Amino acid sequence: MADGGHDEPAGDWRPTADDGPFALTVGGETFTVSLRPGEPGACDYAWESGPNEDYGFSSFQGTAFGSIQDRASTPSTIEPITVDEHRESIRNFLGQINPETGYIGD
Repeated sequence: MADGGHDEPAGDWRPTADDGPFALTVGGETFTVSLRPGEPGACDYAWESGPNEDYGFSSFQGTAFGSIQDRASTPSTIEPITVDEHRESIRNFLGQINPETGYIGD
C-alpha cells in the first residue's frame, strides 16, 4: 500500500538491519526507521516530516545484562519486532510531542 509517497511494508514483516532503512507514515507523519547492525533490538527513528530538523528517537528491545562481557558471551535470541510494533513505538513518541514546540515535554 502506498502512503506518504512511499511503499508501506506489511505490518507483520520483521525487518532486520540487513534489509536497510525503511519509511513509515503514522498519523500523517513520516519516519525513517533504521535498525542498528550488530545491535539486535536497537533502532533509530528519524522524524522526516517533523517541524525540527534531525529530531526523532531511538529504542531498544532486549535483555538487560550485568556486564559487557555477559552481553558479548550471550548469543542474541532477540526476534526482530514487526512493522506494526514499530508503528506503535512511533505512535507513543508522537503522543508525547508538544504541538506548540514539536519536542517532547513542555
